[in-house]
Amino acid sequence: MPELIPALLVQDAAEFRTRLDFVEGVARCVQLDCMDGHFVSSRTWYEAGAVDTSLEIELHLMVSDPLAVIRAWKRIPQVVRAFWHLEAPIDHQKIIDECRTLGWECGLAISPDTSAERLAPYAEITDAVLVLGVTPGWSGQKLIPSTLEKVKQIKERWPALVVGFDGGVTRGTIPDLLAAGVDRVCAASAIFLDAHPRAAAESLKRLIEGP
Repeated sequence: MPELIPALLVQDAAEFRTRLDFVEGVARCVQLDCMDGHFVSSRTWYEAGAVDTSLEIELHLMVSDPLAVIRAWKRIPQVVRAFWHLEAPIDHQKIIDECRTLGWECGLAISPDTSAERLAPYAEITDAVLVLGVTPGWSGQKLIPSTLEKVKQIKERWPALVVGFDGGVTRGTIPDLLAAGVDRVCAASAIFLDAHPRAAAESLKRLIEGP
């Protein structure tokens, strides 16, 4: 069944805590967007530390050194998976091995200009892929339509691979995402820029997962 994953782009620990509270009990898992100001121009807070929450956490690593962030967060029991970018010039196998050692799920994130074909060396040795519907770096952008075709290509070629989708998620685009085969819908501004974030999350969850 498709799942809502609230995506957290935050600037400090207090904002992280506040946004967790908005979706606690609504979602099962949240995504923490980690931006280092180098791999992408934006920078977010992602300092590892004890977290008092029942929510699981996945890391979306828009950083130049994903392995360093993974090792910083390995002490946090709520973390269940990590995504890092296929476009990063790093040893992807080494990071996959590290995630396996930690007992985490793992996968690659791919930006809009990256072809699905580039997943081929990793698709059968990872658990999931995170397809970006927008250029990575900031929230609130409009979905790039060609990314929906990429989802379809991935599902057709690797049906066992779980597909997450991040960027351009709104009530209007969600039906198209689900029709394309998206398994996890990552929503940021559609929840946290709403005047009533918890109600927005509950509404999106019903739309994605059903009543």
